[in-house]
This record gives sequence, C-alpha cells and structure tokens, in this order.
Amino acid sequence: MSDLRIWSRRYPIMILFCLAVFLLVAGGAYAAEKKFPTRFIEVVVPFAPGGAVDNTIRMIGADAEKILGQKIVVLNKPAGGSVEGQRYVAKAKADGYTLLAMTSSVVTNILTKNVDYTLDSYDPLMMYCFDPLIFVINAELPYKTVADVVAASKQKTFSYSTPGKANSKHVAGMIIEGKTGAKFNYVHTKGASEGVPMIAGGHVQGGCWAWGEVRPLIQQGKLRAIAVMDEERYPDLPNVPTFAEAGFNVAYGSWRGIAAPKGVPPEVKAILIDALTKAIQNPETKKKMEAAGYPITFKDAEKFKSFAQEDFNYVKDILAKIK
Repeated sequence: MSDLRIWSRRYPIMILFCLAVFLLVAGGAYAAEKKFPTRFIEVVVPFAPGGAVDNTIRMIGADAEKILGQKIVVLNKPAGGSVEGQRYVAKAKADGYTLLAMTSSVVTNILTKNVDYTLDSYDPLMMYCFDPLIFVINAELPYKTVADVVAASKQKTFSYSTPGKANSKHVAGMIIEGKTGAKFNYVHTKGASEGVPMIAGGHVQGGCWAWGEVRPLIQQGKLRAIAVMDEERYPDLPNVPTFAEAGFNVAYGSWRGIAAPKGVPPEVKAILIDALTKAIQNPETKKKMEAAGYPITFKDAEKFKSFAQEDFNYVKDILAKIK
C-alpha cells in the first residue's frame, strides 16, 4: 500500500482528533471562565466595624453575593490608619477573590506616609459614595460658629478625632488649620465607630465626619454641626452653613469605592464589575443606603480611576500649600 493511500485514510481521523482536542481546550477555558467565583470573595475594610465604610460594604455585599452565587466576607483590618488593609490587598493575588473597600484615605496615606503601594497598585471597579465632610463638636460646648472654634483653639487645646493618621478626615482638619489658623490636637482612632462616640461622650471636642456617621448623634442632640465642607449646604442640614459662608474657602470630602489588586484577569474583572454595579443600582440597596444616610454617587471603573487620580492631585496641591 502506498504512503499516499495510507495518508489519505488517516487524514480524516487526524482532523477529527485535532478538532476534538480544540473543542476540549476551548470548552475547558470557557468553563474555567464561567466558574468564577468558585468560593467566597473577601472584601477588606481597612477600618473598624460599624463605620460608614463597613456598613455600606455590607449592604452592597449582601446583594452582590446573590448575583455572584458566592458569599462576600468582610475582613476588617484597621491597623495603621487603614494602611495595613490597603497594603494587604495591594500585595494580594490578583485573582478576584480579594478586594478592597477603597476610600479617599488611600490617597492621603500615599501622600503623607512611607507606604509601599500607589494608586496604580489597584484596579478600581466602581465608586459608590461621595460625602462632603461635616465639622461637628460636642453639643455641650458653647461654640456656635467656625469663628468660635477657631478662636477657642488658639486659646487652649481643641481636640479633634480622626479614623487614623493621614486619613481624609485628618487631612480635612489640616486643611481647616491651614485656611483658618485653627490649632487642633489630633486623636487618631480606628474608625467612625470609635471616633464619633468620643466626641459625643465629651472625650474629644470635635472632628470632621460624613453625614451617615454623625446623623444619629446630631438627631439625638449629642453633636452640633458647625459647618459643611462643600460649596453648597447639605440637604439634610439646611440650617448649617458652609465654610465659605463662614468666611473660609474650604471644600473637601471623602469617597468610597471597591477595587481589586492590579492585574485581575479581564473576564474576572468584568464579572465583578457587573455584579457590583447591579448591586449598587438595585432599588432596595439604594433605598437602604440612603435611609442610613449614605446617598449614592456612582462612577464606573474608568471614571472612578480618573476621579481618584484627580483627588490625588488636588490633595497633593493642598498639602503643599499648607505645610
């Protein structure tokens, strides 16, 4: 039998074999892609339980896990003024199973501390909240205006609580000092669940916090809102002036989002973005967050990335001017 006849008989078999191998490999890759996630997803909150970041991540996670079909587990790592949690995620395996509750503190930490990560260490997935900060004091103090606080702080120690050194709320205090001449003694805590009650209990005199973090204690008459760090008055505090109205050009806020370590596979990133976006846009989730004092400001992955860089540039410029 000639080689040609043998080849002609074997050729169709070889074609079928190659096709089977191709389909097996392609099908396996497709199945692998569709498998994500195959286990729980960990979201690292770099603050103590009970604060705005922790509360909102749990609300979003409760809905996102229904979409993903796997549990979303919150891991609180508040040490180092949020540095430990941010570093943990920056150095984590980029497989989509470890995410960061990314806040404006990542910007301030990079700018003011010797950290071994940058904004480029993360792949932003979505931003879900922006809060102009509200300067509050213990309601039993006699001060009614920004000018009162500034004058008092120059005469004697005025204590100011933050969720950690170089956190956005710490930077807010530094901005107020630079713009008004006030002098604060900073008391760094592990988060809003510790820092805000310290003001209400009279252990600390004041601080800048988000509305959702101070609302209950303002409503209970334990905290007094002095001014809002925004260009316009806060809708829920129509009688509280802005810093600009008080004569000081001060505007600053904190933002919250979710990010992954840099380098997550595109198909995994797409699955995460889809689930998180659907969760935050779910009417029930929005209703729960807004009822708790956390109005939603949504930005997709690309807009969130640009926004974080703009905030970095803004804070860098402010810090350079007030040093």
